[in-house]
Amino acid sequence: MRNSVDRAEVVIVGGGLLGTSAAYHLTRAGVTDVLLLERGELATGASCRPAGFLNHTRSDVSTIRMIGRTRAAIKELEQILGESIGFHQHGCVRAAFSESREEEMRALESVMRGAGLNVHEIDRQEATARVPWLKLDEARRTIFVPEDGYADGALLASAYARAARLAGARIQRGIEVTGLLQEGGEVSGVMTSKGVVRARWVVCAAGAWEMALAASINFGFPGAPTRSHYWITAPDGTSTAGQPNVYLPDFRAYMRPEVGGLLIGLQEPLSRTYDPMQLEPDMNDMNLVDETADTDMLLEHAGALKSVAPRIEEWGFAHHISGLSVYTPDGKFVVGRPAGTEGLVVAGGCCGSGLAGSGGYGEVVASIITGQPSEIDASVYEPNRFGVVDPTSQAFRDRCAVARAGKSRGNLPPGNK
Repeated sequence: MRNSVDRAEVVIVGGGLLGTSAAYHLTRAGVTDVLLLERGELATGASCRPAGFLNHTRSDVSTIRMIGRTRAAIKELEQILGESIGFHQHGCVRAAFSESREEEMRALESVMRGAGLNVHEIDRQEATARVPWLKLDEARRTIFVPEDGYADGALLASAYARAARLAGARIQRGIEVTGLLQEGGEVSGVMTSKGVVRARWVVCAAGAWEMALAASINFGFPGAPTRSHYWITAPDGTSTAGQPNVYLPDFRAYMRPEVGGLLIGLQEPLSRTYDPMQLEPDMNDMNLVDETADTDMLLEHAGALKSVAPRIEEWGFAHHISGLSVYTPDGKFVVGRPAGTEGLVVAGGCCGSGLAGSGGYGEVVASIITGQPSEIDASVYEPNRFGVVDPTSQAFRDRCAVARAGKSRGNLPPGNK
């Protein structure tokens, strides 16, 4: 390894949305001696596969502010780079069909309004005008969140990286980090395929591989690699430019426009999880699809969704996309300093919302390292909040899988049925 890259004030492990955002926000905060290490190409894991939703319907103000920071960062990046990053802010229609989901929605609305969002109830006529394919005759309550939208994960990660580079950060690809270097209780660098890199701070943002790296210093990162997947329908004109996202928590379903068709996500009661110590180095080499079981699930959901999407039987399902996100037992992010360590910040557990929360992750990381204040109260994301964790245990992984099933309900506690 060249001498110019064997030491840095901050070393970031991982070139996805969280790692590149951390690099951008650190340089934005005045830390320019930043080195990001990525073993492959940038944004080739989960960051190039997200459904791309940037929705603010969450159960705590901190997460709403994390997502709001992403929206603000997108505007900054577009100004810095002089180009559009492709954020489509067309809002979100969210409908509740049962008494329990209506109660949850009202509680979430209160949190959103407390965070300053312009959420409001809409009638069926307005909902149909915004989303012509959607039938909400049986809905008990429907709301619209104008600040919501969607974006492309790979484009956003690239924008973070380019802006960080312009401010002095270095990005090295083709270098695999094999472990964290710990001396006493202090993490003082990383071990890589090309030697040791020493640093005053290490930011671990390795996505699905975060647990294996944390294990190198005997820290049980509180998350499990959990499969997320969605379908994209043929471009038959079902959607048009400007249509909002749609969330239907009673059906565990979410949709958004995608090149004339729809992106449709469906959430199982118990998603598939994976042993974090047994993952392939490249997500493209992982077999994440069970065509028979997945098709059966799609058909079952399609039958239920016909009451709200009468034309669903006419839609051609052209693509099935899957990837791994790291979910936590409470469905909330992980970012902070593991107990008993110095010099280490972990940033992960994105719970399928890495794109939406990426700006907030970067700001919190920069705040921890620089000591500069942040409007985001990161205590809710404390890495040690579950105590001692074994992320390989099936019982723990099942807790994380259940948390994914509650995502369409705004990340409310898994115990709320």
